Amino acid sequence: MNHLETSYKTHDNQELYLQAWMVDSPKASLLLVHGLGEHSSRYLPLVEKLNAAGVSIFTFDGRGHGKSAAGKPTAYFESYEDYLKDIDALYGKVKSYVPGVPVFIYGHSMGGGLVAAYALKYQPETAGMIMSSPAIKPAEGTSILLIAVSSLVSKYFPRLKALQLDAQKISRIPAEVEKYLNDPLVYTEAIPARTGYELLQMMRFIQENASNFSLPFLLMHGTDDGLTNPKGSELLFEKAKSSDKTLKIFPGAYHELINDLDREEVMNLIVNWIEMRIPES
Repeated sequence: MNHLETSYKTHDNQELYLQAWMVDSPKASLLLVHGLGEHSSRYLPLVEKLNAAGVSIFTFDGRGHGKSAAGKPTAYFESYEDYLKDIDALYGKVKSYVPGVPVFIYGHSMGGGLVAAYALKYQPETAGMIMSSPAIKPAEGTSILLIAVSSLVSKYFPRLKALQLDAQKISRIPAEVEKYLNDPLVYTEAIPARTGYELLQMMRFIQENASNFSLPFLLMHGTDDGLTNPKGSELLFEKAKSSDKTLKIFPGAYHELINDLDREEVMNLIVNWIEMRIPES
């Protein structure tokens, strides 16, 4: 496989870090959208499995994240709509870079919510969408007061560190939690108020429009996910009008399904789901 690195200037002049893992004679391509606070290089085990199945992978570090943050990651962005514009521009690049093969979209956590919102707002042509632990409903126990005052805080103190996420909830494997906490490109401080507010707006939009979701999709969530709410995945699955839709719930699983105890089963499920949707050549 060939690993490519480059950068992309967004519509509002931000520079994003892009990378791709290309295979010779790809059967399909996929755009991968990472989760809140993390970065795209954390997906190498999944990339390797997909490359082995003949799928070229394109991804990027989102605004305020990883190598796209000028200096230290902040997990800050002004508007989730800006993020959707980034996804749309990069999805267009993927389609033109690998023409004539099915294109898939994968999103985890915040990335899962973003690609769901992208599907609803932009109606992209895609062979299918994979959403892992998507942010569609706030996690159980999220402060009602925090949600209520989020628009005020976001307006006047957009960079205020407002919501601390518990890294222990990403995986039941202690070594994975350690790796996450010790990665300098992972943002582990409290989430900025504006980012949190924009994610709430995104989730509200998905909930209100879920019945318009018509693309083929695979949804995966763990029952013990303490960072995004499995009920959000159930809501999208029930309301979506897609004729091709799958919901897989992993009992006891935490947030990062490809870094948790069921990871082999999860990655095989993703690969098999994609392979079933690639026409025989």
